[in-house]
Amino acid sequence: MRRSLIAQRSPIQIIRQFLTKEATMSTRKFNRLVLAPLLVVASLAWAPGASAAPLQASGTLPYTSSTLHSVRTVGGTTIIELSANVTYTGTLTGTSTLHGQLIFHPNGRANFHDVETFTGTVNGVPGTVTFNLKGSSDPELVVKASATVVDATGELAGLHEVLFESAVVLDTAVGPVGTYTGKLNHN
Repeated sequence: MRRSLIAQRSPIQIIRQFLTKEATMSTRKFNRLVLAPLLVVASLAWAPGASAAPLQASGTLPYTSSTLHSVRTVGGTTIIELSANVTYTGTLTGTSTLHGQLIFHPNGRANFHDVETFTGTVNGVPGTVTFNLKGSSDPELVVKASATVVDATGELAGLHEVLFESAVVLDTAVGPVGTYTGKLNHN
């Protein structure tokens, strides 16, 4: 019976038991010096809301449409202000809209910086995530990017970390098709 009662008590209750006046002086001293710090650490690990291990994330991210808002050329460099829609499958399931800038250089390379807002679920948990999306492409239109979480709401509040994207542009009127991988932490 005693074991089941201990299992039902929180680490804080166990610490209080060890530090009561009923224990002998040497037991109390031992408990305060050795066991109490260990039990405090255990109680922090047990505490509700403690951080879980990072979630391995992966899936696909085809762009479904893109809209060019402005196009200008400066010294051979083309600067495009755009928005796009993306569908996520895998760990992230839902849709995104992004707004940003795409810069094509005379050597055929490009770089971009966008703000992306995802609405859907991450590993089944609903909410909205805002990413800072940065990346580049080579002359063959192979895209590499990183998407850093800058905000999350709903049940995803507290989500953070970075996703890495690899894609290729198959249709320049729509945008890239590719995959994402990374780790996500949720506090």
